[in-house]
Amino acid sequence: MGDCKYCGTNAGFLRGKHPGCEDIFREGWDEMVAVAAESARTGDIDPPGLRRSLAAIAERSFIGSDRVDGAIAEGWRQAVSESLSDGILTRQEEADLRDFRDHFAIDVHRAGGAVAELERAVHDRLSFTARQAALAVGGNEAELAELSLLLDESGLSAGSRRELLVHAWEAALEELLEDRNLSLEEEGALVRYMSRFDLQQEDVNANGAYMDLVKAIVLREVMEGEVPERISTRQQLPFNLMKSEKLVWVIDQVDYIRTKTRRIRQGTSHGLSIRVARGLYYRPGVFRSEAIEHEETVHADTGLLGVTSKHLYFHGATKRFRIRYDKIVSFEPYRDGLGVMRDSARAKPEGFLTGDGWFIYNLVTNLAQNG
Repeated sequence: MGDCKYCGTNAGFLRGKHPGCEDIFREGWDEMVAVAAESARTGDIDPPGLRRSLAAIAERSFIGSDRVDGAIAEGWRQAVSESLSDGILTRQEEADLRDFRDHFAIDVHRAGGAVAELERAVHDRLSFTARQAALAVGGNEAELAELSLLLDESGLSAGSRRELLVHAWEAALEELLEDRNLSLEEEGALVRYMSRFDLQQEDVNANGAYMDLVKAIVLREVMEGEVPERISTRQQLPFNLMKSEKLVWVIDQVDYIRTKTRRIRQGTSHGLSIRVARGLYYRPGVFRSEAIEHEETVHADTGLLGVTSKHLYFHGATKRFRIRYDKIVSFEPYRDGLGVMRDSARAKPEGFLTGDGWFIYNLVTNLAQNG
């Protein structure tokens, strides 16, 4: 004979539980979890009252009083899952869930992965809000103020806050540049965001984002007929600029390539064999050759490329020159640079590999048109 593990009375031969008792246990446990989850979702937090309610359910459901804390933790985990089911975690939901967790000192291990899920959701909401604040044109002070408040409430460390702000700024810039055009209002929103949260150029340029911003501004100004002056360099540039021109852009480690003509001579010989004596023949041969030409692109030098309002300048180890825009008859966009053809009968294609073909092509062609 065996006793029921739930009610403790006789369960019958070789049996350890009454089916009915097991149902009561399961229903009671589900009820305890549901009550705890409702309290966590609604923010109706009364620790003594909730514990009494759960203890009462446990007593009539053959559940030990030591399982109350487990039901609270499971209820909180369920509340987190339900709050995240719509993909949106509101500030109120976050506050209620955090307060419940803190009031009952829920153990991370008991809550499973719910703690990490909540933190990810909070981080995602902050990131979204930060990106929207950086995208808000026409004055984004309200969005910036809300973001500042959320960051203060988040409890993130200074390092984590800065990392989140930088990533959101980069994401906002990438979105704004999808149409390859950055308006003055969009630029203003990005600059105000940086100023509000004290982000420096080096903070947002770790992945080259700030340089992308500067490129977009320079292109906008050039297309509006202006000559940008946004480049500052500490090194002494080797270019002898004319008085009437302004430096617009400088790129180092640019590969200069040229098209060269290679000539090889290829010949053939032929003739008749004439018998001079037995076993001895003489063959007067005729040899003809012709020059065969083919063109190939070669790396000519690596150096500094300067783009001004009037010229392209190149300064390498062996090649140093400048090309006036009005002496260029055609431009060719490369994936990673720019090709040019000078206005000369003997000219051959030349190119500059800068790594960003779209930018350098549009910059130079617009400057040439403006000149």
